Amino acid sequence: MKDKLIIYNNKLFLAGISFSFLFCIIGIVFPNKLIHFMSFWNAFILDKFSFFYLLFGLLIVLFALSLVFLPFSKKKLGETKPEYSYFSWIALLYSTGMGSGLLLRAVQEPMYYLKNPPVTVYDSKQTALQYTFFHWGFTPWAMYSLFGLIVAYNLYIKKEKNFLTAIVMNVGNIKVKKIIPLFIIMITIAGVIASLGLGTSQFIGGMNQYFNLDLGYKSLLITVSIIGIVGTLSALTGISKVIRYLADFDVAVSLLLLVFVACFLNFQDYFYTTISALYHYIIHFFEMSLSIGNFKTSEQFNKDWTVFYWAFWLAWVPFTGIFIARISKGRTIREFIFATIFVPAIATIIWFSVFANSAFEIVKTSDSSQFDNVFTSLFVFLEHYPLSIITVFLAALLVLVSIINSVDSAIFVLGMFSDSGKEDPSKKHKLFWGIIITTTAIGLTAAGSNDLLNAISNLLIILALPFSLLYLYIIISFANQLLKKRRK
Repeated sequence: MKDKLIIYNNKLFLAGISFSFLFCIIGIVFPNKLIHFMSFWNAFILDKFSFFYLLFGLLIVLFALSLVFLPFSKKKLGETKPEYSYFSWIALLYSTGMGSGLLLRAVQEPMYYLKNPPVTVYDSKQTALQYTFFHWGFTPWAMYSLFGLIVAYNLYIKKEKNFLTAIVMNVGNIKVKKIIPLFIIMITIAGVIASLGLGTSQFIGGMNQYFNLDLGYKSLLITVSIIGIVGTLSALTGISKVIRYLADFDVAVSLLLLVFVACFLNFQDYFYTTISALYHYIIHFFEMSLSIGNFKTSEQFNKDWTVFYWAFWLAWVPFTGIFIARISKGRTIREFIFATIFVPAIATIIWFSVFANSAFEIVKTSDSSQFDNVFTSLFVFLEHYPLSIITVFLAALLVLVSIINSVDSAIFVLGMFSDSGKEDPSKKHKLFWGIIITTTAIGLTAAGSNDLLNAISNLLIILALPFSLLYLYIIISFANQLLKKRRK
């Protein structure tokens, strides 16, 4: 009886169930119409709001970094000691923030820029790295960090009652206060389903590529089911147990794979290209962010890459930011900003620089089109090195662990929402969300169409626009709060 009351008396839970059920049914019964609808609105938003996204991304980075220099940055988020070690803390936020994307794009994206330079100001290898750093560096992490900081500040310093009230504390409009949690619920569900479906496609693609298999959508369906179940079980144990251990494992094995690939680098070329790309990324950050001057890229490139990424990162902001806030109790604000922007951004830059420079060396003597497929590029890349049976296995394992980390973190955050914003939601709430996410992902995957999974990614872009306006409202309200406090 209590389980039923949890559902019937919880509007956020009902909204999540309704959204998942409706999207799943429409996707299965009218897949082509759904795909066309999502594609149309996705293209419309990327076309009409391109400059808004570019400007928004720049402003968030500037505002987030400026907070480091304010006196309030010395304050501590809560009165207790940090719950996690530095390694586990960074591992948790890193694995949640980027997931399997770093594996998906490690080789494919820089190779695409190498063949299709966004600008022709510098050497094509430097440009390829520079734009990869740009899309995966300071901007996405600043988006996550600022939202997480606002929530953590309101919860641990301003002593708000729970995470729900902490998110909307600075919002005066009652209707907006009610809308924000609903948007976060919908975006989180769509984001984790997209990650689950597309990440699993990379795993199956890698297995097919390396072992010359022909695994079809049934194998995809089974894998999605297993990941959903494991992710749910992980969330049920809490952050301090399986979620943390999986994050630690993810980062440790990723570092091992990174070091292995780095052993085969031409370090003279590597340091020259990487340092040059990083230098120009930093000094030309304004031009790249606004697509002006020598770094004015085509409208098509902006829509397909930069604006798409900014919208995609914004869609991941709510649950990632909330999760980061949840694991950061006991840290100072300055420590929080450095650890959630600079540390992961620099780690990401090192990751891409190693894989990209290695791929640049490979294509000097082989066909570059082998890295075109986003699902198989990493596995094709690893075949060029010794011990590929081990490294491919590790890469495939990392893909699975990354997806599980995204799933269990999302389930945990959704549980916090439906369980009155509690830091540690009950197992019943986490179990319900695990069932909803897993069954929805299975239902959409059963339709047997990658286009349908891409439609979910398009839905993220669509939902990101209204959320970006809400996010901007929250930022302005937070800035006003800080200004009023300084005047007193």
